[in-house]
Amino acid sequence: MLENLKNTNVTLIGGGSVAYHKVLNLQRFGIRPTVVSPAFHPSLLTLAREGTVRLVPKEAAWEDVENAFLTILVTNNETVNDQLALQLKDAGKLVVHASNPSLGTAQIPAVTTRGKLVISVSTSGASPSLAKKIRSEIAEQYDERYEEYLDFLADVRHYVKQHIPKHENRKTWLAEAIEPIYLHDKEERQKFMNELYYAFPKEHELQDEAVLKVQCGF
Repeated sequence: MLENLKNTNVTLIGGGSVAYHKVLNLQRFGIRPTVVSPAFHPSLLTLAREGTVRLVPKEAAWEDVENAFLTILVTNNETVNDQLALQLKDAGKLVVHASNPSLGTAQIPAVTTRGKLVISVSTSGASPSLAKKIRSEIAEQYDERYEEYLDFLADVRHYVKQHIPKHENRKTWLAEAIEPIYLHDKEERQKFMNELYYAFPKEHELQDEAVLKVQCGF
């Protein structure tokens, strides 16, 4: 699980259909990868014209991956895959070896997103098909409702951290926010936020109230 890779050098070695699907997966997270291969799948050429992927038409070599933050090896040449995997591993780099995960240092799990929620499943390379099956089963339980719900929880957490000084009080409000009623009912979420604002108003609201009391002679 890696965050904020939009401007990171991610390189794929191999330009076939497997590479194309890996690129699509990376693009879901805003990553514009570089693909190195002597030839490219037609769909990769389309993505290149759209500017969402960079293609380098050549046989892969060490200089193509030495500065990459993450390298994904998906060629049909196992000798090239194995050699680069070992070099990258020795250099302490992140490398995914699609056909032989034991030679890599990282793996790409099966992923489903629901807004801020990321569901990922890995079988440690034993069965990607099973990982996808389990991911789909979990995704049915955590459906599209969780997108708005996670936005609500993020708002609650941000406000609690900013405006509730005592840890015990923070813990109470955060625990309440994950009750099922707030997943299912938008009006209840708004009611919760209103109660939170009332119980712990922002500092400037307290100051405004104090000024009003002085002006009114209280």
